[in-house]
Amino acid sequence: MTSELISRRNALLGSVGTVVAGSLTLAGCGGGGSGGGNGNTQLRALNLTSDLTSVDLFTDDTSQFTGLTQETLVAYKGVEAKEYTLRVRKTGDGTALLSGSYSLGKDQNYTAVIWGRETALRLNTLPENENNDNIGSGNSRVRTFNATTDTGAVDVFFTSATAELSETAATQTAIGSGTLAGFRELSAGTYRLRVTGAGDPTDVRLDVSGVVLVAKQHYSLVLTAGAGGVLLNGVLIQQQSTATVARNTKARVRLVAGVDAAGVVAVSVPSSSTPASGVLAAGQRSPSLGRYQLVDAGARAVQVRVNGTLVSSDPLTFVAGADYTLLVTGTAAATVTRLITDDNRLPTLTNRVKVRAIHGANGVDPITLSADFLALATDVRFGTGSAYATIASNASVRIDVTAPSATSPLFERDAVNLQAQSVYTVFLLGGNTTLQGVINKER
Repeated sequence: MTSELISRRNALLGSVGTVVAGSLTLAGCGGGGSGGGNGNTQLRALNLTSDLTSVDLFTDDTSQFTGLTQETLVAYKGVEAKEYTLRVRKTGDGTALLSGSYSLGKDQNYTAVIWGRETALRLNTLPENENNDNIGSGNSRVRTFNATTDTGAVDVFFTSATAELSETAATQTAIGSGTLAGFRELSAGTYRLRVTGAGDPTDVRLDVSGVVLVAKQHYSLVLTAGAGGVLLNGVLIQQQSTATVARNTKARVRLVAGVDAAGVVAVSVPSSSTPASGVLAAGQRSPSLGRYQLVDAGARAVQVRVNGTLVSSDPLTFVAGADYTLLVTGTAAATVTRLITDDNRLPTLTNRVKVRAIHGANGVDPITLSADFLALATDVRFGTGSAYATIASNASVRIDVTAPSATSPLFERDAVNLQAQSVYTVFLLGGNTTLQGVINKER
């Protein structure tokens, strides 16, 4: 497919540790086999959506693939080479979630990648028609498709296992959301793949060891967003062959400390390989917000100390790819520890913002969060976070946090700039002589 056709198609449409890698299933779906048919182009499909366990793909009104499960690459089917309206439906539902025009050229091969979330679905047909003979001896070629709407631009590194990213040039740089980068030729071999936020080698979104690139082969690396909207998963597709999925086994966690009397909080999250390591915070004074850090996903015996005394070692479970706030509040003698899930995915609409409240102030009634005197979250109890409210962006908003027993707002701020395509949390924290309110822009 020419770059002009790719641009046209996209315009019509509009998502540090070892990661588990395994081969994707290559199987027939919807009654079609590899090749065959009366058509003269080859099409296969891959469901990389974040929240649709099974979808169907239609060319015009003809069903081509049914029951496409997540991360299952189905075999090619022969279809007539022409321009189609490709439609995606949730399996068993007659309403199209996505519909757009795509041109499929004669004697070509395509992988239709379905990605994003149900409310903002995307589809790109990746052409797989490069001549392997054009690759230099002992080399392979790889390109990256950033199949995300939430993560922003990223840098991709194929390096040795021990290379320092701060001292290494990226293989591909600043690949924006929804962008397919060109091929880059690399020596064939085994690599450590790392993906970071653009321009920031410390912002690691994916870290995969043992990635094999075979000589004289073309590859497409497809990146998709994790549950929290920041971390990434990867799928490496070998042209006209199988694919390998690399799921993130990390989560992002930050400490928010709100222990009375300026309590100092220390937290460690043991890793799966080195249980004695994993310091999340060596000593964070209340009230304060820490930065997100990577931890191993799964059940972890998280140790929490307040003023040097161990107050909790309960197991907490972190889902791979997700973001969390570890809220530690209450008193030194009666500490409350809560793990709150953070949804840092950006709003679907470009003129919207997401806002929520987290209540970490000991002894305070359930709170209400309001914007311009309109309640966004009510009855937010101590030690919990509210659901996210999605509202229109506004350069000057009054934010209030109130409680039924208080005659005046517990926290108020005028002329707050809630920027479009952003995520905010309003915290009410103890730990000081007076209650502390914080408006934090998460994304």
